[in-house]
Amino acid sequence: APPSATLPPVTLPTSAPNEAEAKRILAEAGVAMVPERAATTVEAALSAAREIGFPVVLKLLSPDILHKSEIGGVLLGIADEAALRDGFATLMARAADRAPGARVDGVLVAKQVTGAVEMAIGVVRDPVFGPVVMVGLGGVFIEVFRDVAFRRCPVSETEAEAMIRSLRGFPLLDGARGRPKADVAALARAVAALSRFGAAAGPRLLSAEINPLMVLPDGQGALAADAVIEVA
Repeated sequence: APPSATLPPVTLPTSAPNEAEAKRILAEAGVAMVPERAATTVEAALSAAREIGFPVVLKLLSPDILHKSEIGGVLLGIADEAALRDGFATLMARAADRAPGARVDGVLVAKQVTGAVEMAIGVVRDPVFGPVVMVGLGGVFIEVFRDVAFRRCPVSETEAEAMIRSLRGFPLLDGARGRPKADVAALARAVAALSRFGAAAGPRLLSAEINPLMVLPDGQGALAADAVIEVA
């Protein structure tokens, strides 16, 4: 393993952070994020969307709702201000109806990214090996194919790329069926950065997951669109 001097200092929050806070922590660790703003009011959400540029994604922001899509807490393709006003009201109503006890910190307004390959990356604490980094096909595919590679933290970018190339789904990143080649180097950088975070965070880090990580065409980067951190 590389010397511990190369590991970033990591301060974990005392309890599980909401999505915006989890992303801030992982961005500091060197993982690039989809442009987004947290907003507590509909007016703040409107100004965030103007700044980021439509279309946007709206997500319920709550430390108590880890799987937002299960309660309808994610709205895609918000194309204009009228749709955003409606969407904000819809999310607040769904939170009250479907997760009545949950604390709601407002919404996240995020750039809608298209033309990317969705990957998942994560760190999990193994009782024997300690922190282990994972990369696999993301989005719904992680549940379906279980196409993942694991290594002990930390890994170098070269080791991260070897993990990525070992996946059965690697052709999706490599220009299969006339798709553009994806930015594998940016994906490897993200895996390596997350693995350094996992190694530095200490035993209170139970897991950190980014799903999806949107891997754009070669040279355009890889951007995290969701993040969950669990702490002891």
